[in-house]
Amino acid sequence: MLLRQLEYVTALARERHFARAAAVCHVSQPSLSAGIAKLESELKVTIVVRGRRFAGFTPEGEQVVSWARRILADRDIVLRAD
Repeated sequence: MLLRQLEYVTALARERHFARAAAVCHVSQPSLSAGIAKLESELKVTIVVRGRRFAGFTPEGEQVVSWARRILADRDIVLRAD
């Protein structure tokens, strides 16, 4: 698992749209989708309800989003301490 994947998940939670989340992360939409799919595979849980459009997060996905936000906030605190 990479911090970048957690950034993808939190961007998707904020933007609620794959293309906009990808733009915020400065990656292509397929790269964002692949990163999230890889995270799902590593965690062995479905995070995103997929369809033709972003349809939301699974209950487990909501937990992952919350967890990702905490981890990224902690990272930011550590980086500011330097």
